[in-house]
Amino acid sequence: MVRIRENNILARNREGKKGLGLSLVFPSAEAIELVGMLGGFDFVNLDAEHGLFTQESVDAMVRVADGYGLTTIMRVPDKSANFINLYLDRGVMGVLGPHVETADEAKALVDACRFTPEGERSWGGGRGTFYNDSGLIDQPGLDRSEYMELTNKEMLVMAQLESATAFDNLDAILAVEGIDAFAWGTNDLAQSMGYPGKPEHPVVQEAQNAIGERIHAAGRHLSSDIHTAIALNDLILNGSREFLSANS
Repeated sequence: MVRIRENNILARNREGKKGLGLSLVFPSAEAIELVGMLGGFDFVNLDAEHGLFTQESVDAMVRVADGYGLTTIMRVPDKSANFINLYLDRGVMGVLGPHVETADEAKALVDACRFTPEGERSWGGGRGTFYNDSGLIDQPGLDRSEYMELTNKEMLVMAQLESATAFDNLDAILAVEGIDAFAWGTNDLAQSMGYPGKPEHPVVQEAQNAIGERIHAAGRHLSSDIHTAIALNDLILNGSREFLSANS
């Protein structure tokens, strides 16, 4: 049997449950280790679009997550294939592509994340593919088709719709195969609709709700349908406020 990492979020979904995770916007292998020791968490989410991450820090955090059986997903800083492949080679098993506005961009996102025949993901030699070692993969020789097929089944591909243009092109985007879920970007959406800094404006919320209904009507999922996460910065800030309040 080919060695493969299981995507805990997808496994939870098959049980009718959401994946539970910790979200980070700055590197902390220690935080990942703590929730790994605690147990009960399924994944960690790295926000690399707005977060402070290097390739080395991502590699270290995914390594710790793997050690505790946690799946790592990431909002990539750039949805180009070259950037995505760098993170998949670290062992990231779920990608949220930001600012997807057209069907072509959605298709390019899928192509970057999935091996042929479902996409065009490049084969790498990093830890994500067990350093390209046949013995580690448990598949002797150069025929990697079974590994590629199984990896595709465990890959989570999500597209972030965060502009009026994306909403206008929704039907074409929904027609693209290979996207597992869609996410919002409410602040950027509000700005694109002419309501900068007002994500709670009724017009913005109505548009977002209507799009959510169309996504569900098409038999597709929102990211909030399949997983939920608590942010490390919120844990620190909320815990600190409670401490200050209790001791002031």
